[in-house]
Amino acid sequence: MLLEDEWVTNEARLLREAGSLGELLERIRDLFSPQLIHDQEWEGLVGWAGKLPPTLSAFPLWLGFPLDGHQEGTELCVSVVGGTRSSAFFETGRQANDADSSTAIIASLLGKTGPRDSSLRRVVGDRVLLEYDVGPARHRIHPKISLYPIRPTLVGDRAEGRLTDLGVVLDAMESAFGREPDAEERRQVERAYLALNAETRIGGIEALPSKGRGIGFTTLGFAKASEVVAFLERAGWPGNPAMVASLLSRLEHRRALDGVHLGVHFNVDAIGVGPTLELHIFSRNSMYEREGWFGEKLFWSPLMDGLRREGLAVPEKLSELAKWSSGSRILFGRSGPFVVLQRIHHFKLILTENRLHRVKGHVFLLICSGLRGGDAAG
Repeated sequence: MLLEDEWVTNEARLLREAGSLGELLERIRDLFSPQLIHDQEWEGLVGWAGKLPPTLSAFPLWLGFPLDGHQEGTELCVSVVGGTRSSAFFETGRQANDADSSTAIIASLLGKTGPRDSSLRRVVGDRVLLEYDVGPARHRIHPKISLYPIRPTLVGDRAEGRLTDLGVVLDAMESAFGREPDAEERRQVERAYLALNAETRIGGIEALPSKGRGIGFTTLGFAKASEVVAFLERAGWPGNPAMVASLLSRLEHRRALDGVHLGVHFNVDAIGVGPTLELHIFSRNSMYEREGWFGEKLFWSPLMDGLRREGLAVPEKLSELAKWSSGSRILFGRSGPFVVLQRIHHFKLILTENRLHRVKGHVFLLICSGLRGGDAAG
């Protein structure tokens, strides 16, 4: 069966299971420990997800939980893939009288990535990502909207055509958001991109409908702390690179960063790179190729142990997060069994005002009709 056929089948079944993504999540509440998300925060999550179609769970979705002493700060990130029932939800909603600005933006980007000969699709594929800040006390009413360049379109090798491809993405974002081009902002974004080296790349470009200007900029592929610090200095980050070096070096010393690669996220506007910095920690795919889903528990243990020993995360939260990597389990629905795939996706260290502000763990969730050979156990 082709992957597209699996999507069609899976989405059709999920529509029969629940009226919204929120309703579907309610049925798997027991998967989420109160240590990771307490009841009030869960209500906020379900409330946000109640506005979204259940078909979104047919594609990877991510939940981010605070691992420090904070109770609030859950994030929900979903993928909207072109040509699916989920994309039709936004494309149809664009015409509704009560459609909000984010719905129109999402529909616009899906329209630009739809044609197979689209320049934008060549750079970012046909997927739009939405990130919701879902807690009950949130004031943001729109998701962050991101495009994820596909490898290797926006690597930092300065090859001919790279800046043109970056411009294609920025033009599409400005058009969808209804923003006038800003030459100085474009120059600053290009400067940040050109600070990358050939082993790193742009992994995401995002904007927030409620903000006037600025581009979120995610870079991937750093192998060690010194590479991150050197990039921040070249990009003109206004914070204290020595603090980043100290934080990551301590984790390196504890062997907590063995086998991972690092990412960097910051905002860029006409003034330059913003002060808030996110350090992302991802696994290397080779680990899963060798040991499959169930090997992940061993993989993340050094990092979680390092976070605990450095006093950066609550031990009980880390323990509950470790339990998440169970590989797969069966959910019995109205139309038969589903397989729920779950694993740790990445960790995030957020720095503001030259101090570590938050530590988050992000998990991966996928609800599907069945598994292709070996997906669950490797």
